[in-house]
Amino acid sequence: GSDFMKKFQQDNHGIWDLTKEGLQEIEKYETIYTNDTKPISSKEREWGSWDIAALWIGIMVSIPVYMLASGLIASGMNWWQSISVIVLGHTIVIIPATLLGHSGTKYGISYPLVSKLIFGPKGNIFPTMVRAFLGCFWFGIQCWIGGMAVDSMISAIIPAWIQINGHLFVCYGIFLLLNVYIGYTGSKAVKYMESYAAPVLIIMGLAVIIWAYRVSGGFGKLLTHSVAQGGKNNFWKLFFPSLTAMIAFDGTIALNISDFTRHAKTQKAQISGQFIGAPVMTVFIVFVGICGTVASAISFGSPIWNPAELVSKFKNPLIVILFSIFIILATLTTNVAANLVPPGIIFSNLFAKFLTYKKAIIIVGFLAIVAQPWKVLENPNNYIYEVNGALATFLGPMAGIYLASYWLEYKSNIELVDLYRIDGGKYYYDKGVNKIAIISLFLITLFLYFGKFSDSFYKIFYENSYVLGLLIGMFVYILLIKIFNKNNSIGG
Repeated sequence: GSDFMKKFQQDNHGIWDLTKEGLQEIEKYETIYTNDTKPISSKEREWGSWDIAALWIGIMVSIPVYMLASGLIASGMNWWQSISVIVLGHTIVIIPATLLGHSGTKYGISYPLVSKLIFGPKGNIFPTMVRAFLGCFWFGIQCWIGGMAVDSMISAIIPAWIQINGHLFVCYGIFLLLNVYIGYTGSKAVKYMESYAAPVLIIMGLAVIIWAYRVSGGFGKLLTHSVAQGGKNNFWKLFFPSLTAMIAFDGTIALNISDFTRHAKTQKAQISGQFIGAPVMTVFIVFVGICGTVASAISFGSPIWNPAELVSKFKNPLIVILFSIFIILATLTTNVAANLVPPGIIFSNLFAKFLTYKKAIIIVGFLAIVAQPWKVLENPNNYIYEVNGALATFLGPMAGIYLASYWLEYKSNIELVDLYRIDGGKYYYDKGVNKIAIISLFLITLFLYFGKFSDSFYKIFYENSYVLGLLIGMFVYILLIKIFNKNNSIGG
């Protein structure tokens, strides 16, 4: 009960720390308690709301977010419709992100532990593996974009480079190896780079806006240009699938946000930081994307939605080299931190007997090539609707089950000693698997995904799969627990 809990962990202004008795208790069992997995104590917390906001700035100022607006415009929206949809999506996702981030701040625990709490020590393999494979996939896509920038840079210096067969693939390989090298050495270079890159990227964004302003002769002309006006497609037909794609875009980060919020000093810091950082930066970078795409149509005759490709069109080698370095930086900072390291940690945790962290990083690099990112990026529709649409059918229900379990089943009260155990305890469920959570996730994902192939009302579920999946996931999980688990802690 709760007295037992007070002995092993204590509340320091909303942050729960393990006591000396708690640490001694943990040693009695088989656990996953190590220097890497242990909770960050209230004394060690350093992040205020600005640090959490800065994290989102680093994540948002990236090439894929720049490409989102142009992708929506290419499918028929006008500039203000696409900005509204993107910002709405990135704001909605902050609601589950702050609710999921609560556990990180309250207990100082990382994402794999939050997931273990809900799925059980063995059941946890499936959801964390999916998160790891998503990382590998995005890692490949970002490496292709970075490779294009490397290609532009080399051809600005050596014009004959373009004549070489497969020159793009060579650059993809170079950029991928650079990422893997940084991840492999686990060097402080990543942190160092993150802190210096954010302001540099904002300056680069402003430069694009100024260039577009000059090329088009003012914002009035820029925003009434036919490219900014999009096609004549029905906005409402595009609205829901686009919104779902935008939410899914950050759905992966929302899931493992506790990896970051565990550093926050207070709940207020993590909540205000997230709500300031994500929406504000999204408006900025998306506007930069729209300006870049319209100005490219005016300057070069057709709209270019990929900045790496846009850079290669300039005749001035200095501009090409400078902006290529920026794109390489933007991609590197987001990619290593968000897409390479998390799967590396998950693989090396799950297969500790066979894989060190370093070997896991090399495997992520290999999987990124297997994913063939150049095929996904051939067409903006692929990138937005196919990939993110399919992801949302999984990420929505998963977030819903996490929220239902943490907030409604456990009422945000976790016993840390039991959380670390892998040989039994309160969160061991049935032989280490929370079957209700696994079955709910699997069935709801399938139900949402098959909506894709329907022409009837059922398609609505696929087109709104993140939001509906989250709500259905919460409802189904709680319902099943009330039916099958009479002894569980809900309502009592």
